[in-house]
Amino acid sequence: MRRMTWITMSAAAAAMGLVIVTASGGPASAEPEAIGAGESMFDFSVCNRAPKEASVAISARLAPGSKDFVVAGWWRVASGSCRKIGSYPRGHFYMHATASGTNWGKGDLNLCVETPGPFKRINLPNYKCSGDQLRKFSHQDIRAARWEWTLRP
Repeated sequence: MRRMTWITMSAAAAAMGLVIVTASGGPASAEPEAIGAGESMFDFSVCNRAPKEASVAISARLAPGSKDFVVAGWWRVASGSCRKIGSYPRGHFYMHATASGTNWGKGDLNLCVETPGPFKRINLPNYKCSGDQLRKFSHQDIRAARWEWTLRP
């Protein structure tokens, strides 16, 4: 049986209902919930052109104008399909994907993830993880109402 532990990180996180999720046991059966919606938000989608299912993690501001960033994952995107991941505040946005040993992410920012997931947490400056949980994320400054990331083999 899978065990989950929920821990509230900060007053800002608590106000948004954001928690850390750590999991032990088998593969993820659920996925993290996306954050809010509104005029200062954009819709993020991923199209997977790779031959295997991909798992996607993101980092975005907790809310428009917030200094806090949330790190969350894993959304599964089937090979040959597109999927809306969620709505996020426009501006600085980071993404990483993995599929059977192939990783997408240029290394603009290295962030800690949790596997198998799902996970969602505030990215605190003193947060530490083991090297096998550190992933390279690509940065994008999003200004449009919609943005799509295409994963190519």
